[in-house]
Amino acid sequence: MSLSSIVRRFACLVLAAAMLPVLSGCAGRGGEEMAPVPTLAPAGARFSAPDGDRVVRQAGDYLLYLPMADELRLITQSIHLQEANLNDTVRTLVESLLEAENAIRAAAGDASRALALYQDRAPEISGGICTVNLDPAALRLDYSDYYKLCVALSTTLCALDEIQWTNVLTAGRSVALDITGSLAMGTLTAHPGENLPVLWEQMEAKRTPLGADMSSTPLSAQTTIYYPLTEGRGIGCESRLLNYPGQTAGQLATTLADEITQTVRARAGDPSMPSLRDYLLHDPLSSDLEEGGRLITLSFRENVDEMLEKWDTDFPCLVSAVVCTLTTFVPGVSAVSVRIGDTPVTELSNERYRSGLLLGGLVQRSSVAGFLAGSAVIFLEKEGRLVRCEKPLEQQASDSPRALLRALMAGPDRKEIASGITGTLPQDISEEDVLGIAAEGDVLLVNLSETFRDAIRQEGPEREAILCYSMVNTLCLNSGLRRVCFFFEGGQAENIAGELYWAGEFMYNPSL
Repeated sequence: MSLSSIVRRFACLVLAAAMLPVLSGCAGRGGEEMAPVPTLAPAGARFSAPDGDRVVRQAGDYLLYLPMADELRLITQSIHLQEANLNDTVRTLVESLLEAENAIRAAAGDASRALALYQDRAPEISGGICTVNLDPAALRLDYSDYYKLCVALSTTLCALDEIQWTNVLTAGRSVALDITGSLAMGTLTAHPGENLPVLWEQMEAKRTPLGADMSSTPLSAQTTIYYPLTEGRGIGCESRLLNYPGQTAGQLATTLADEITQTVRARAGDPSMPSLRDYLLHDPLSSDLEEGGRLITLSFRENVDEMLEKWDTDFPCLVSAVVCTLTTFVPGVSAVSVRIGDTPVTELSNERYRSGLLLGGLVQRSSVAGFLAGSAVIFLEKEGRLVRCEKPLEQQASDSPRALLRALMAGPDRKEIASGITGTLPQDISEEDVLGIAAEGDVLLVNLSETFRDAIRQEGPEREAILCYSMVNTLCLNSGLRRVCFFFEGGQAENIAGELYWAGEFMYNPSL
């Protein structure tokens, strides 16, 4: 090795070590503190620059977790999947698991309960939560077998880094796990290696005892709360453990309405925001539909626009969040009747989303599912440090590096600007300056334009690290890849604006 090469590598190591105390510790995806990690790999490109985009998720082996009648625990079956994005990978895993379950039942002489996705609808993915909608054939399973199937689906999907929780619906409804139709299953997570009969016993213990008053039987359950995004940008979701005072549909719905308020307040950092229930004429009401299923009725006050203005959202997003929350958790709810005063709402639409005609103000989950946005955490700047900002993305683009860079280029919204947050990337660059993106193993290759490199140079050395690591941290945190390698017009640049060495491989760095 030449003396110049040795000196250059030594300089890289010194630079990497010097940068660490400059940066503040950032929380990981779940809020945990992440230890400092190396930010630069040894010099020398191992890859070729991508020309255009290729899929990010590599081909590989995945595990299906399957329930067996005589097994105490889920058994595993390995399958090999080809390159695909996250959404396609999730759908293939779900369909493969259902096919395997059908084969198991057919071998046991039971071929009458073929399991499938409801109306061929793809699973929804947002905020680390995946919601699977099964065909009504799943209702032929007894309560125990249905629950074990749901645990199998959740354990299979939660093995993916991008998914932490799973909801399972059937024909667009949450399925009760007791004969009274009141016990909500809630949101599930992975249970590899756990005793299935014990899990089922724990779920059964939550039932209202026969002859007892379900309104006096409390329930503790993991729950997915859907909330309206600001500026009419759709709805997002998050999961938390909630305590319900009773198990009637009205009690569940009322608690969920309160939790939507608490979620909006927490995300805005403003506990004084008005309560959703204060703008209802009465608490949510439950009734039975003639064709089957349960109806929840919500009657908003005429002045609901006052609340919407303070929440910085619109009525279609509010209703969509409420409908998705109720139908995902409250057993048997197939529709929500929405009124303003005595007038039924007949349409939900804004500049971005449209639900179509709503007959009699009845809103089904399928009518508003399109309002659900994907989400990603991007890194913007505040007072010289990187800060996390959650941004809505199209569901199909939640793990798209190009969409992530596009969100970075868009910069902060008006609330973030008001709080002192600023963008990190030069204003005169655009998506056209991203020439190609591809993955090789756990390395994301990003080919940028010469215009992008000139813009970095013009930003100057004092902003170079913030600019670089806003991209690196955003891409690594959301894509599941560990390193980023940059190219400019197909080649690598060693130095651009200052001493930062761009020709190496960058790792997620929490110290910025």
